[in-house]
Amino acid sequence: MSSLVFTSAGHSPGVTALTVALALAWPGEVLLADCNREPDQSVLAGYLQGVDPSGRGLGAVLQAYRERRPLAGCLAELTLPLGEPGRDFLPGFSHPGMVSLFGPVWTDLAATFEQLAATVLVDAGRISPVGLPGPLVAGSSGVVVVTGSRLVDLAALRLYLPLVLAEAGPDRVGLVVVGPGRPYGSGEITHRFEVPVWGRLSWAPLEAAAFAAGEPVPRRLSSPYAADVRALAQVLAERTSTRQSLLGVPR
Repeated sequence: MSSLVFTSAGHSPGVTALTVALALAWPGEVLLADCNREPDQSVLAGYLQGVDPSGRGLGAVLQAYRERRPLAGCLAELTLPLGEPGRDFLPGFSHPGMVSLFGPVWTDLAATFEQLAATVLVDAGRISPVGLPGPLVAGSSGVVVVTGSRLVDLAALRLYLPLVLAEAGPDRVGLVVVGPGRPYGSGEITHRFEVPVWGRLSWAPLEAAAFAAGEPVPRRLSSPYAADVRALAQVLAERTSTRQSLLGVPR
């Protein structure tokens, strides 16, 4: 199928909350992959309420790579259910020291994502000073940069967005604005950075915390936040389908 890479420039605008929420709202099979190179295991400890990964995750992917086992054949054994059928989760690094060892594995992992029947949503965490893992970007249908609308958010975006644009190209990068109008609107942000806004998320800390940190689910998940997530899922799903059509891959 295809993948989408989600990242941010800083100030915790909700990348993990968004990817978990999108995985649950996605119109089809989906794999959420924690590829954050600043490991925090927030999905395991948050939304999944401290579940034991039992050795699954990127550490197991690294081991399979070293043993020269084809990742496409064993990846399903290294994932966890996200709570609903057709929604799986690939845990991230279990130790910070693993990150530096994973360099040669990104290419194989990206190629494996392309072979899956499910769409892959990659939580890449924050953009580092050297950008994102190149193979994940190259194999994706696009890079979604999540940002707030405050001046401090946009200052960080100004620093790091050029790295993503250089890696992915301007046609494959879009923004998701969390809390538009606090104080800058989506139109102002698009005009300033010359990058399209693919989606907007209402400012809803309680709803976001349910997905990011495992806080109790609010009674009103029919809120504007949930509606925004569903709308964004449809937009991004169409983007991946369009890419598959262009590549001549059956949907």
